[in-house]
Amino acid sequence: MAPSRFTELEGRDLSGVTFVRDYLQLQFDPPPSLNVYTPVVVRSGHTTAALGTDSFPALLVAQVNKRVDRVHIRDEEELTISFADGSGLTISLRPCDYRGAEAINLFCANGDIVVV
Repeated sequence: MAPSRFTELEGRDLSGVTFVRDYLQLQFDPPPSLNVYTPVVVRSGHTTAALGTDSFPALLVAQVNKRVDRVHIRDEEELTISFADGSGLTISLRPCDYRGAEAINLFCANGDIVVV
């Protein structure tokens, strides 16, 4: 994996969220943007919601306009996006959570695409 490519998100705002039938699109002052095909958990304050739960959409949308402080990758475990206010997103990279050939597509500002 190319962890340094994901640091491109750091310092950018989450500017948009799109719910597509079976995946999410996350825009960070696009480009860059992410397509996410595996389970996602969003946490803010004392609240946590997983993709597929009733509270997930509202909690995820509430993260829009927040600045990314740090991105951390644990191979075959998770990609964590931490926002400056302490909230964040965790995207599964566990092989058992893949529904297809990839977990994430990162569309970089320079036009490159990173597939995980």
